[in-house]
Amino acid sequence: MFQNNPLLSQLKEKIQQDIPKRQGIVKATDKGYGFLETDKGKRFFIPPNEMKKVLHGDRINAFIRENGDKSSAEPCELKKSETDVFVARLSMQQGKITVKPNNVLLKGFFKIQGGQKLTEQGFQDGDWVSVKLVKHALNEGKGFLVEVTEKVAEANDPFAYRLITVATHNLPNKAPEFDHPWQVIDPELERQDLTKLPFFTIDGINTQDMDDALYIETTENGWSLTVAISDPSAYVPENSDMDAEAKRRAFTLYLPNFNVPMLPRDLSDSLCSLKEGEKRATLCSKIEINHQGEIVGEAQFFVAWIKSHYRLNYCDVSNYLESEPDNNDQLKANDQWKPNRQLSEQLKTLSDASLKRLTWRTENNVVFKSQPDYTLKLNNKGEVYEILCEPRRTANRLVEESMIAANICAGQFLTKHKQQGVFNVHSGFATDRLNKAVELLAQYNIITDVETLSSLEGYTKMRQETALLHNCYLDHRLRKLLAYADTKNTPAAHFTMGVESYATWTSPIRKYGDLLNHRLIKSILLGQDDVAICDEIGAHLNDARKSQRLAERDVNNLLYSQYLKDQVQSKWRYKAEIFDIVKAGVRVRIQENGATFFVPCSLLCADPKDAKKINCDRELGKVIVGEQTEMQLGDIIDVMLNNVKVETGQLIGRLADALVVPE
Repeated sequence: MFQNNPLLSQLKEKIQQDIPKRQGIVKATDKGYGFLETDKGKRFFIPPNEMKKVLHGDRINAFIRENGDKSSAEPCELKKSETDVFVARLSMQQGKITVKPNNVLLKGFFKIQGGQKLTEQGFQDGDWVSVKLVKHALNEGKGFLVEVTEKVAEANDPFAYRLITVATHNLPNKAPEFDHPWQVIDPELERQDLTKLPFFTIDGINTQDMDDALYIETTENGWSLTVAISDPSAYVPENSDMDAEAKRRAFTLYLPNFNVPMLPRDLSDSLCSLKEGEKRATLCSKIEINHQGEIVGEAQFFVAWIKSHYRLNYCDVSNYLESEPDNNDQLKANDQWKPNRQLSEQLKTLSDASLKRLTWRTENNVVFKSQPDYTLKLNNKGEVYEILCEPRRTANRLVEESMIAANICAGQFLTKHKQQGVFNVHSGFATDRLNKAVELLAQYNIITDVETLSSLEGYTKMRQETALLHNCYLDHRLRKLLAYADTKNTPAAHFTMGVESYATWTSPIRKYGDLLNHRLIKSILLGQDDVAICDEIGAHLNDARKSQRLAERDVNNLLYSQYLKDQVQSKWRYKAEIFDIVKAGVRVRIQENGATFFVPCSLLCADPKDAKKINCDRELGKVIVGEQTEMQLGDIIDVMLNNVKVETGQLIGRLADALVVPE
């Protein structure tokens, strides 16, 4: 009787017009309820029954219902859903087929379109699948309709988490494959024959895609360093299908014991890898460095054939260079690696030049404290059995200083000759945080102003002054005021390195931007104007790198949580650095293994009831009890593992020595 009644519809519409509406993003929780976060920063509670209509990340319009002093959001219109495709686990039990999303925040009821045909198609219970959203509950009103599009991983695959992660972030899971003759495509460039020069590579023991080799000579004024970089642009035709695929991938993806290359493995791990004793096409830069460590004149860029005479690894080179000269005989007696006379002279000469170069950069550019690398060792079940903490050692410095010098020179070269390229840029402090930076620095007697900090010279001078203070707290505070790094196709300063331009070209096997810079440098050598860098390349590379970092984070979080879950309540005390403070607690990084713990306010004190008396001030980067600062950014504290949420990869810690909260 009341169905399709126009009067009732008009009345309902009029009532709804009088109810206030807000637009925002749905933020789900693992408790079933959620929140609507508006663009103006307000939050409205979404009760569990209303959350069944929406998905985490949806942009919606919602009615705001008032109930006394409380208000809640009632979703009424979908503007955009971020969840068009997601990864889920297939359940096929007793004739009932369902999917459970890998993302624990996706809580909707999902009905599968064509679900009964999945068995015929080879799908099994427990398989991981890619799922496409066909109908949204807020539009249709009858739940969510999805379609299983492909299998991501078998149910019993111990390394399924890798495939799940790359599928979640829409990344490729295997190397590109192309049927290609692999002929040099730039014969018009005359390559110098440097195969007799004793170039050497320094990489990790298991590295296959070796893309840089070094050779150095002592000169009257200092040193002459030749950096030879593998040249895949000699084999990958511009605008080819292979080039388009490399651009889409943008980078080689590295996960523990697993990588997905940007280029076909025939190139990345073979023809373009600077393997010992193999003749390889390279793009080279010859850099003159004076006795003070300063780069003098314009670097010379040219193409060449080289042959790596020595395949070295970081550990052996560091052990050798860090040993006392009088202990060389002892090294040999202990059966440790020792180079021959020719290589020994190369390494020691490069070490001297690198030290001078680092000193010069410290005094004239910006140098940050190096952080250790953490290597997760996996067994054949895909589980972590050991985590190695590897500090940056002497051999790392040799390579880093050489690559930094080469990239600075490329930035100068491309700026002078083309005014375009793929440039890594950084503008220093975010414009809306400059005043805060000025006020913070004044507390440490570093007097400056907004205009000065907005200039490369002023920012660099400030960084040199703060470095002399050796104040970790100040360094963390300043870091949180920085703008985001960017990638552009025109020259701009890189404030956090203290240089006028910086263009990487030293990893063209692994980075598409470096491959583009190779092409541009070679066009300059040929005097051609047919190579240009599009305006959109920066945004594309930034987006691709962001996706990869999220994938790296997800895999590491999962592996760390599985590795540490048996240590819950073990009473083991970890040394950890505070790197972030938010209203709910503090985030710390464990020094021995690189794991990240979150310590909520309730676990900073002995009695959780005292948590409300603890002020975790995000703006100041301090934990305050009463009027006393108990902890701050950069502090090294003792923490213990309290619990592990394996499903989300969260590690929850507690303070080993609880804060004393006065009554």
